Amino acid sequence: MSTGLDTHKESDGRSVTVSLLYAIEANAVIYADGFLGISARSGDSGDSVALTVDRQEYQFTVPSGLSVSKGDIVRLDTTAITSTHIPPDGAYNKNALSATNINLFKATSDKDANNVVTGILLAGV
Repeated sequence: MSTGLDTHKESDGRSVTVSLLYAIEANAVIYADGFLGISARSGDSGDSVALTVDRQEYQFTVPSGLSVSKGDIVRLDTTAITSTHIPPDGAYNKNALSATNINLFKATSDKDANNVVTGILLAGV
């Protein structure tokens, strides 16, 4: 059989299942198994949970020191995520894209006074 002749659709690609090493809450930005996304439910170490990785618009809470304007791409430095799946404030940035500085979202509004910004999720792969 030739390569590629027996392909089939596995899923819609809107989520991916990851294994947890740490406890997480539902609807949190998390990085696990090399994927960045939003957790579909809470879970404990050893659990498998679905991460939403599709391009939809969400509200994100960002660190107070990070200025975000409409059109900005906010990224996460995965090397800063060391002891949980939850990115610390220092992981959020607008630096250049790299193998370890990956896209989180593109802002569709300016950050408000509560450090909330609406943006389209760019996470996943």
